[in-house]
Amino acid sequence: MKKILPILLFSFITINAQVIDAVAIDVEGQAITTLEIQAVQQKMKISKKTAVELLIRDRLEKASIEKANITISNEEIEQKVKAIADSKGITKAQMQNILSQKGVTWENYLEQLRLDMKKERFFQENIMATIDRPSETELETFYNTHRSEFDSAPIQMSLVAYKSDSAQNLQNAISNPMQPLNGVTKENILASSNEMSPALLNLINQTAENSFTKPINTGKGFVAYYVKSKGSAQSGFTAVKNAVMARWMQEQRVQASKDFLNKLKSNANIRVIRL
Repeated sequence: MKKILPILLFSFITINAQVIDAVAIDVEGQAITTLEIQAVQQKMKISKKTAVELLIRDRLEKASIEKANITISNEEIEQKVKAIADSKGITKAQMQNILSQKGVTWENYLEQLRLDMKKERFFQENIMATIDRPSETELETFYNTHRSEFDSAPIQMSLVAYKSDSAQNLQNAISNPMQPLNGVTKENILASSNEMSPALLNLINQTAENSFTKPINTGKGFVAYYVKSKGSAQSGFTAVKNAVMARWMQEQRVQASKDFLNKLKSNANIRVIRL
């Protein structure tokens, strides 16, 4: 009996281990395992039901991308990597090192990046294309319905953006704005405060009129803003029209994505094996 007990116990553990990592749901021939569900639950701190919904959506999206035969070339991947590295002000090598320290291999990162790019292209070609541009009346109606969300009156600012690939050239232009520009371009800008990033708006608010902000490293070069006028607060639909459009588009994107996913789910072959 003493010899049989360990064997039975081992069998019980083995069976349960198999169940834990068994196929739980089949979505269009793509498996979702019980281990995946548990991992998503723990990582995102969500319920089992929500984890299952997210994984089903992931499989449906992947199946749709495969059917659409969307491809991303290695050149596009390289351009995307460069753009990401530039936006963070780091080199590709530094980027690889940061990922390695986080336990992410470069190969896995590129694989996920390729998938994300495929999803974005699929979204643009198959979902965004179904959204019609709103009329002026539709935007005004949307604004009136969500007026409280646009209560913070924007401020129209008159700026001049000085840009350069060289921090030294930009500093020379700031120090001697009346002198000919060497390696520096400038552009007059009328910007609304509600369209700026919080960091940029705070920087401009701290800068006196008729003076320059400190230079900013954008990752692709350097820029400083000459503040000609901070303007005055505006009100009404016209003042926030761009913000209303952005919010309207955001809601349309979300709804279009939900509608598309619901359509996929209603037509998909989803088979629950165990949960």
